[in-house]
Amino acid sequence: MIMQRHTRSTPQGLPEGRAPLRRPGARSVHLDAVTLECDVTHENQRLGAYETRIKAAFDQVIPLVRQLVSRQFEADFAESAAEEIRAVLGCEPPYALLQHAWTGQLDVKALVSHLTFAVYLQFVTDAIQARPLAHPACEAFQRFLTECGYHRFDITPCADGRMAHVIRYVLRLPAELVRRKAYAGAVFDIEDNLAKWAEVELMRTQESGPSATQYLKVVAYHVSSVDCETEGCAAHGSDDQKAAQAGLDALDGFKKAVAQTFHQDQAVEGLLIGVDTATDAIRLHLPDANGVIALDTQIRALDCVGMDRTAIQAHVETQASHAAPGMQKLAARLIEHNLEQLRYVESRHAGVYPDIGHAERFIGIGVGFDEIQLRNLMYFGYLHTVEEGAADIDVGLKIFKGLNQSRGLATPVVIRFDYYGSIPGARARAAKRAARVAQALSARYPDQFARAEIHYIQVSRDLETREPPELLGSNLPSLIEEIGE
Repeated sequence: MIMQRHTRSTPQGLPEGRAPLRRPGARSVHLDAVTLECDVTHENQRLGAYETRIKAAFDQVIPLVRQLVSRQFEADFAESAAEEIRAVLGCEPPYALLQHAWTGQLDVKALVSHLTFAVYLQFVTDAIQARPLAHPACEAFQRFLTECGYHRFDITPCADGRMAHVIRYVLRLPAELVRRKAYAGAVFDIEDNLAKWAEVELMRTQESGPSATQYLKVVAYHVSSVDCETEGCAAHGSDDQKAAQAGLDALDGFKKAVAQTFHQDQAVEGLLIGVDTATDAIRLHLPDANGVIALDTQIRALDCVGMDRTAIQAHVETQASHAAPGMQKLAARLIEHNLEQLRYVESRHAGVYPDIGHAERFIGIGVGFDEIQLRNLMYFGYLHTVEEGAADIDVGLKIFKGLNQSRGLATPVVIRFDYYGSIPGARARAAKRAARVAQALSARYPDQFARAEIHYIQVSRDLETREPPELLGSNLPSLIEEIGE
């Protein structure tokens, strides 16, 4: 067993041993949302307010639609429903869909999906333009990372929505500087990561020349200390040992690929992190001086509760004497940051999340989604083609079969490909990729599309601007009409 079962009392309404599956009620640095004097308490309040605001927006959709359904045959339904949608969600209503309600049943599937997408587009626009999660100390983190002996922090978490907040919340790191690509089971594409490593190293060499620092590749697998037999990683059958071993195997494969392809044996350092999705507590598997990680050697954040920075550092040095000093220093800081997150979960949820299981609001597939830094908001599949990400999509749709389709709702899927506008033809290529994925998605799941169980939108944005994402296409008639306008 990689992580021990959580022993704190579960919150009221969560029976022991049973987890609810319902939902509860670019590199550029911008610091416009926060000052550098933020303390932990203020940061927790800020992060909490943001999480509450965003999730509340998504979670108002279904209650609102339920109210509208009860009034769909009123004479002024379309007008009054449109006003209520504007008042509650702040988005433009789908007029044609509302106006058709009096001739038959209101298309609840389509309305819920349409409004979910509308809230998503509002959320993304706000995240791009206001930077509400801007980190207060980006430059300080980069200096610290260099002091530890690393020039890049690249993390692959599982695509599970309960891991989407691992950078900004669980580890309290700047999303502006940490690269993230999520995969089902945290089993990342080695070739894709090899290409990214080569790109980073080429740019670094051109800018500052060779240095002794390493590229840090981190894999974050997950388990659950509550209902661990069913609420662990779905991609590994909730088997904690398999989840950890798969992450370690991916790390080893990546390091070997760099060594064999570029003859750089020491260019990459690996770090394996286990996250308890019930509490956000982490444990770290640190490499030894030769870069070897042993799964049975781990440091738990819970063992450091009540310690100050000096005590945490001493604890790490004792428990991980096999690790290099720079790695020990980094591990101690990650644990310190995670203790801040544990205080956050303690203050908001008595230490254990009420939504132990999946509660994602939508699926996101493609390349992008950097602004998704909230737990259980989106299930993510990083891919260029449906064939390449088939396993991730299959897992996501299985999850949403329980979340949405079991209630007669469709699964909302955001297909997104971002691009750099300064590159000639980049926007057109991004749009074509999104269209190809949409077509392949419908070909792979024809029965679900025939039953209107999957709704999608295609979006894209220029990463070099703060412009909102562009809506390119959809299989929802109400959104197709908007695009036509």
